[in-house]
Amino acid sequence: MRLKTGLMFLWAATAASACASGGASPSTAEPGRPPAARRDRSVITMEELADPSMSALSVYEAIRVLRPNFLSNRGTQTIAFEGNAGEVDAESGRVHATIDGLGIVSVDDLKRLHVNGVLEIRLLDPAAAMLRFGATAKQGAVILVKTM
Repeated sequence: MRLKTGLMFLWAATAASACASGGASPSTAEPGRPPAARRDRSVITMEELADPSMSALSVYEAIRVLRPNFLSNRGTQTIAFEGNAGEVDAESGRVHATIDGLGIVSVDDLKRLHVNGVLEIRLLDPAAAMLRFGATAKQGAVILVKTM
């Protein structure tokens, strides 16, 4: 019985210690320097694009380096309309882009746009893209490029 009580006390002390240390993690920032801001996985900022390693890249190449997940397609979706039930739209589920909100374009168009002059690149998931752009989003994500 004494061993069982001792083990329970040891378990409780270990659990309490783990809970006490589970709060704020220690800062890895240098003294006098603010901690690094958390990076939003759905946004590429102007600061990220201003990095010297990005200066020679197109927007498409910068996305491939910084957020390759932006370019992941969902796969072709089946569109069923009256008269063409089960017909497959090759563009559905694919990632598209828009530059300053001027309509949906191919992601390949971002290969011709340089990172200089870009304020932000943001990924809209397929649901948000459909809400904002309707059927022109083709059930896929949309990369929003905002320029100066």
